[in-house]
Amino acid sequence: MLTYADIVEGYYRQMSPEAASFEPINDRIAKAIGTDGTVMAYLGVSSNIGYGGPMFIGTVISPQGGIQDVVILEHKETPSYIYKITQAGYFRQYAKKQTNDALVLDYDIDRVSGATLSTRAIAKSVQDVAHIVATKELNVTPEKANTEVQVGFKEIAVAVLFILSVFIPRFKVLARYRLVFLGLSIIILGFWLNRSLSIAHVGALFLGYFPEPSENLIWYIVLAGALLPALFTGKNLYCTFVCPFCGLQEATHLISKVNLPLGKYLKWLRIGKDILLFIVLFFAFLNLNPSIASYEPFGTIFGLNGSSYSWYLLFVILITSFFYRRFWCVAFCPVGTFLDKLAGIGRNIRRKVPLLTSKGAKGAIKNEESIN
Repeated sequence: MLTYADIVEGYYRQMSPEAASFEPINDRIAKAIGTDGTVMAYLGVSSNIGYGGPMFIGTVISPQGGIQDVVILEHKETPSYIYKITQAGYFRQYAKKQTNDALVLDYDIDRVSGATLSTRAIAKSVQDVAHIVATKELNVTPEKANTEVQVGFKEIAVAVLFILSVFIPRFKVLARYRLVFLGLSIIILGFWLNRSLSIAHVGALFLGYFPEPSENLIWYIVLAGALLPALFTGKNLYCTFVCPFCGLQEATHLISKVNLPLGKYLKWLRIGKDILLFIVLFFAFLNLNPSIASYEPFGTIFGLNGSSYSWYLLFVILITSFFYRRFWCVAFCPVGTFLDKLAGIGRNIRRKVPLLTSKGAKGAIKNEESIN
């Protein structure tokens, strides 16, 4: 049975196959020793959370402290995102970096738009290795970047969006502007930030894959903004008032003005959604990968990035939505199914704890039901 040391040495061998031996610095960083006994390079393996889960990144550093290579050893990301990062030339920028550079995304490392979580995990992993080599082997002090939680316009815009989604259904005069609000969400959560709630968020929550709040505050805002209202109000407000993909489907319905009845098939579609949710979460837990079975088209439409399968699915869903209102939501969406079940738990809690029920909350539920 392979030990942790065997696995790490296997990574070292992958990064420096010509090395005669490896001299450990710690349990994940080593010197690659040549046949003449000199140090060929410093090698390190580090892991940080990307979009789909842990990414294992290998870093090769020259004896003089220059970063020679950055290698993705293992990952759980959607393959199209890794392809996008590679095609964008993200790794080339590391060739100009030294171990004493800050190596922080958006500080001295450029991100790849639409793959922020993946590129941030790579940068953090490279930094973990480089700064240890700098201080322990090269006796230089790395530059420190300010990584405190940054609350900027993006974070404020997303937070306001979710806060308004809680209050809008409580007032009929505001609830009538639901489509306008969804239009804002299409712009903000959709095409601008590409931060729709996905089943990967839910899987990451259960698997304990949490990004650093200082590096990805929006991830927490989206997750809390969708889950907490469902639990405390007993209603799935995200799908009705915030989801940008729901907004796109509502737009197709406004264009066609057609809504064919599903009739007896509606019951079977709901059962099918429950099965899909179980399958997606089952494979996520089985492979410890939140996004391994994700089939949602959100990143495809809003990030303009996806496999041919994703584009085919998106095309079919949008065409179908011209004839069946919110067809994705009704028939396929695993996030909507999860939030509906979470809202059901919330309603059960409210029945057992009457103090949580107020006139305002009842009014919100009534208004939201009338919209659906």
